[in-house]
Amino acid sequence: MSREYYLHKRQNGFYYVEYIDKVTGKKLSARSTGESEKLKAQIKAELWLVNGVPTGRLKKLRPIEQAAGIESIIKSINRAELNSDDALRIVEKLKIMGLIDITAVRNQGAGAVRFVDYMREFWDYDTSEYVKYRHGHGKKIGRNHAYNAILRVNGILTEFFGDKKLNCITKTDMENLSVFLSGRGLSISTIYQIMLCAITPIKWAYERDILPSNPCKGLDKFTIRHKKRGIFTESEMAELIKPEYWQDKRARIAAIVSFTTGARQGEILALRKSDIGNVADINGNYKILIEHSYSTFDGLKETKTGESRPVPLLPEVRAELMELLAENPHNSADDPFVFYTLSAGKPCGNKIILEGFYKAIEAVNLKYKLEAENKKLEKPLFAIDTKKRNICFHSFRHYFCTKTAENESAEKVKKVSGHLTDSVFSNYSNHVEEKNVIEVGKVVSGIFSNILQFKKAV
Repeated sequence: MSREYYLHKRQNGFYYVEYIDKVTGKKLSARSTGESEKLKAQIKAELWLVNGVPTGRLKKLRPIEQAAGIESIIKSINRAELNSDDALRIVEKLKIMGLIDITAVRNQGAGAVRFVDYMREFWDYDTSEYVKYRHGHGKKIGRNHAYNAILRVNGILTEFFGDKKLNCITKTDMENLSVFLSGRGLSISTIYQIMLCAITPIKWAYERDILPSNPCKGLDKFTIRHKKRGIFTESEMAELIKPEYWQDKRARIAAIVSFTTGARQGEILALRKSDIGNVADINGNYKILIEHSYSTFDGLKETKTGESRPVPLLPEVRAELMELLAENPHNSADDPFVFYTLSAGKPCGNKIILEGFYKAIEAVNLKYKLEAENKKLEKPLFAIDTKKRNICFHSFRHYFCTKTAENESAEKVKKVSGHLTDSVFSNYSNHVEEKNVIEVGKVVSGIFSNILQFKKAV
């Protein structure tokens, strides 16, 4: 039978016991029995073998097997070449286990940088490893998204975090941030977006071992209830698109394209000559190909869903687009943009479209306000309150989807309008069949015939 322990006397006069690890067969660290007589030391060693070895400051009895495991951990730590980041990971694990309640503070390591500086680097579109990773894995992130994140970092997040280091951010800090943002009177949606500007870099740092733990884990999630998008009435729409209210022709035609096709603003700006169909279908309608989107920061990019789609185009709307294209000073260029600007090779920005849109609404409201005053009416016939009703340029798209869905199946409308992310339709093919475009186009002709009052196509 193999020995279970060894006894030896040291120069201080006391006997020490070295137990044998049954798994490895190696000796554990020597422990003082506190006895100077060998017989008493042997009796104590036998008792420890049965009842457990006293460990720690409280001399808590622990089985030899457990003591051996701890000895193994300690030896592994002694052999390992640990740096400050490794040490903090060990400390954090012990804190999670409830074994220690100290706070480790470091001034070195990959995480010992100002959190706001780390966030600025993280959201730098041109140099960010996070951005490169997303692009490399086929995930989208736009330059405009990164730019807005940096604006939030330089503003409200710098105000809150100050000089605090990345590796010192705690869950309490993140909870206090949400309270801080709420105190600013911001909407839940805005608070959520600002929180993500901080949470995303923290999660990235944790997943790459820059942080030993994720202080955002377990944060209460925000329940976001988006304000319902406003929608125009048919009479408002018919009045609003009259040329007399629009200072910029491009803005008006962009609005017409949006409410008759359901195209997003960026998709409309990205339209080029080659996207406009030349052959009418059996209903007399044409098609446009929604293949790209455009933003000032990102330039020409793929659509929001990453898919291109054909959309029915009324002949009257096509005529307006062709007329606008003819006015393009760069019309002789190869495949010019329809919504042109003075600079060749790019369309006008969304600022021109939005300014034209809101000024047109102001012009409509002013006209009917003055008319009501002259006729001493109790109230104007028209009063489009954009703020109260949450009316914006996207309301044109909302109008298209709402009206066409009343007359055609939601599946067909969602495919034509580019709503391919709805979970209800996630199992359907992304392919937009030709018959769907024709059927939706027929519905569009019936819906908008009472609204469109501009010249017919030639």
